[in-house]
Amino acid sequence: MTLELIELSPQDQEVLKILIERGSYMNTYWNFYIVVASAVVGIMASGKEFASSSALKAILVLAFSGFAVSNYSALMSLIEQRLALSNVLSPDFPADLKASLEPMDTVIYRVFHLAMDLIVVCCILVVPWHRFKKVI
Repeated sequence: MTLELIELSPQDQEVLKILIERGSYMNTYWNFYIVVASAVVGIMASGKEFASSSALKAILVLAFSGFAVSNYSALMSLIEQRLALSNVLSPDFPADLKASLEPMDTVIYRVFHLAMDLIVVCCILVVPWHRFKKVI
């Protein structure tokens, strides 16, 4: 297998730059989601007595749910942008490169995001974190 230099039109070069930038933004949104979800679970797993508070659980569920909806919305917007940009590429643009730049099906993102959201909410509401605290 040999690597060839691909001759792209100036318009395709610009669209390619934007597509790569949008892909990077998606990674940023996923990373931010992971940090927030980990922080929420970490608060509950701290073993502190306040973690058993119903008021704290309600606030965390509401705050995390709002964040999750916002994060999902931003991801879907980026997916729409990437698909629209992909359609602007010229017919001469290499098909394998174009395929590698297109996002996965939105159903995959929706199911994964929802599954992770449910796991975090269950960690807040169901897991009795304060019972796992070591007795010294």
